[in-house]
Amino acid sequence: MESDLKNFLKKYHIEYIIAAFISILLIQINYIFFKGKIINFLRDFLFWYNLILILLAFFVFLIASISYPKIYKFKILLTGYILISYYIIFLFITNKFPVKLQIFGINFNFYEKALEAPGHFALAFLITAFNLNLIFVISAKPTINYNDGKKYSLYISIINIIFYFYVLFFISGKFIGSKPEIFATKFVLTFNKYYPILNFLILIIVFLISIYNIEEEHNYGSIIMSMSMMCFFCALNADAYWPVKVTLPVMAIIIIIGIFAHWVNCLHHKAHYDPLLKIYNRQFMNNIIEGIAEIKIGKIFSVLMCDIDHFKKINDTYGHEAGDIVLYNAAQTIRNNALPEGIVCRYGGEEIIVFLRNKVDDEAKSKAEKIRKAIKKLKIKTKGKVISITVSIGVAGTEKGIQEIAKVIKRADENVYKAKKRGRDKVVME
Repeated sequence: MESDLKNFLKKYHIEYIIAAFISILLIQINYIFFKGKIINFLRDFLFWYNLILILLAFFVFLIASISYPKIYKFKILLTGYILISYYIIFLFITNKFPVKLQIFGINFNFYEKALEAPGHFALAFLITAFNLNLIFVISAKPTINYNDGKKYSLYISIINIIFYFYVLFFISGKFIGSKPEIFATKFVLTFNKYYPILNFLILIIVFLISIYNIEEEHNYGSIIMSMSMMCFFCALNADAYWPVKVTLPVMAIIIIIGIFAHWVNCLHHKAHYDPLLKIYNRQFMNNIIEGIAEIKIGKIFSVLMCDIDHFKKINDTYGHEAGDIVLYNAAQTIRNNALPEGIVCRYGGEEIIVFLRNKVDDEAKSKAEKIRKAIKKLKIKTKGKVISITVSIGVAGTEKGIQEIAKVIKRADENVYKAKKRGRDKVVME
C-alpha cells in the first residue's frame, strides 16, 4: 500500500503541489509580518514589477510555443496563451493608461473602470475567469494538430480578453446599487458574495480531473492543480490586492519550471517508452541490464518472459490493426498486474519481459500465475469481434544481483519455450 502511494505521488508529480503550497504559505506569512514594507516596495518599483511580469508572461508564452512542435502538448501551448492574456488584462486594470482611448464615444480607461467596479469585482472576476480556464486546460486533449493548436489557443486567448472587458464595461459598468432588480447589479452582488466558494469548487474540480487524468510519467495535471491553488489563494485575498500582485510572478515561475520539467520528462518518455504498448522499450531494458537506468532492480529479483500464444494467427485472421490492439491490451494487463514490484519492457515482437524486484521462487511464480490468469480473462473487442488470448510465461530468478541478469534472462527465455511445448497458457519455472 505504501509503495502504491509512493508510485502514485511520483507519477502525479506532487512536487509542484508542494511548491505551490510553500509559496502560498511564505507569501501569506511575509504579508502578515511585512505588509507595509511589501506595499511600499511594490509601489516604489511599480515600473520594474510591470516589466518583470511582462517578461515572465512572454517567457511562458515563448517556451510554450517552442515546446509544442517538440513534444506535441496542446495543454502547454494553451497554458501559455491563456496566462499571457490574463497578465495583459491584469496590467491594464492595475495601471493608469497614458492616454484616453475612446471608441464610439465609450471611454476605454481600464484602470478607472476597474476602480468604479463595486467592491473588488474587477480583480476577483479576473482571478475566477483564469481559474475557470484551468478546467478547460486540464480537460483538453493532450495532443492536437500543430496549426489547429496554435489557432485554437490564439482564439481562446482573444475570447478571454474580449469577454473580460465586456463584463467589466457592459455589465459591471451598469451597476446601480439602489436597483437590485437590474441584471448587472444582481450579477455583481451575487458574484462578490460567492466568488471564494466558486474558486474553491473550481479547485476541487481541477484536483479530481488531475487525479483521474494522469498522463503516464510525464503528467501535467499537477502543474495545473498548483495554478488553481494559487488562484484560490488570490481569490481569498482579492480585497487585499497586494498578495495577488506578489503571487502572479511566482505563479509564472512555477509554470516555467513545470513546462521545462515536463518537456524533459516527455523527451525521456519518447526515448524509453514503446509508443504502441505504452510500456518501456528495448532500449530501456538494455539500460536496466547495463545498470545505468534510473530504476534499480536490486540484488534479489526474477525475470518473467511473457509470450502471447499464436500471435501470428491473430494477425493473419484479424489483421495487423487488431494485432496491435491485442498487443496493447496484453501489455497493459501485464503491467497492471506486475506492479508495484514489476518493471515491464517490450522485449521484441509479441514478447514482453518483466523484471520482478525482491521476488524469487514461489513468490515470482505466483505473480506470473496472476498475470497469466488476467490475460486469459481478457475479452478484446475490435471491429465487432471479440478476441481471447493466452500467454506462456517463463520464470527465472537470482539472489546474486545484476551480474547474473544475462543468465536469468536466458533461463526465463528457455522456460517460455518449455511452456509452449507443454501446451501453452502455462507458467514454467525450472
